[in-house]
Amino acid sequence: MKLKFIFTKKQTAELREMDEVVETSCTLLIPEEYWLELHLKIQSHGSLKIYFAHLLKKYEIYLKSGILPHSSRLKTEYQLKGQNLIRKDFEPCKKDWFLMKLYRAAFNFSINKLFVLLLRLDLMNFAEVVESAVNLDFSVATGKEWVFQYGGFFQDSKIPQYERIFEFG
Repeated sequence: MKLKFIFTKKQTAELREMDEVVETSCTLLIPEEYWLELHLKIQSHGSLKIYFAHLLKKYEIYLKSGILPHSSRLKTEYQLKGQNLIRKDFEPCKKDWFLMKLYRAAFNFSINKLFVLLLRLDLMNFAEVVESAVNLDFSVATGKEWVFQYGGFFQDSKIPQYERIFEFG
């Protein structure tokens, strides 16, 4: 059984038309063990809004390629209990928050769990380690424009495979 998530052109148009100046108030719940590291990252980037956008941009290829883990459950997965979650309010760009909601639907994780996953990857320097080990970009000419195909990992054939596809335009 394969499950496909395809975001329609209508959603793509809405994403392009969003005014980046418009902001929305949002809340993240961060486990206490990552609280200090998060504040160091926020200080180095200037604000949580900028760091949030940075994480989405930096790990975009990994989010879209299927390399990162995702839930195979029908219900949304949330963070584990007993982590002493600390509330952090901020105002992301509406475009970034909308994009995070699309990833939330594709991965079947809560936004908080997905953000903490991206934070953990950043703290481990995941992007730098992977990029130094393997080149994931293969450019392909498709007439008018160049597109990139992203490699991925295969699962055991006994386990149902789920394919997540992102189409943006």
